[in-house]
Amino acid sequence: MTPSLQDDPHSRRTLLAAGGGAAAATVGLLAACSGSKPLRVKVRTGVKVQRGDVSALNRVLDLEQHTIAAYTAGIPLLRKPATKAAQQFLAQELAHAQALSDLVRKAGGKPDKPRASYDLGNPSTDVEVLALLRDLEGRQLAAYLQVLPSLSPGKLRSAVAAIFANDAQHLAVLRAQLGQTAVPAAFVTGG
Repeated sequence: MTPSLQDDPHSRRTLLAAGGGAAAATVGLLAACSGSKPLRVKVRTGVKVQRGDVSALNRVLDLEQHTIAAYTAGIPLLRKPATKAAQQFLAQELAHAQALSDLVRKAGGKPDKPRASYDLGNPSTDVEVLALLRDLEGRQLAAYLQVLPSLSPGKLRSAVAAIFANDAQHLAVLRAQLGQTAVPAAFVTGG
């Protein structure tokens, strides 16, 4: 039987406190660096996107949509307090997908639509769902690291890097909820 996050409330509290504290500090730092405008507003005002950026943007958009499908399917299998974090992450992933779609349109391209279905495996416990979400967030980070250098320089890279940073927060919290080191290395690689 796979252990549940509910089995040991003391260690669960410790993990959540550590993960929550790290996430809060990161959110505060990013908020201080990013100014007061939400990413979507920044995308609509002043980001220059070239036609050549569309393929890379659609690539990360597809991964965002895959992750949205996983959160949507997985949240009902999660237990508190993981449910609350996953719901927040789902809302953020939806905002990422919308911002990426806006960027593609701004370049005169057509954003890829979500697929009819995604291979999510068959997770049946909260731990298995969290592991799936962790793996997808890691894949997103690896893809963002790969496409960022190919994007037009300036505000476009900044907008996409902001999404990358938020997904890195998701990964840290998910890792902590699974009892793993939230931030195992000084540089985020998606692994």
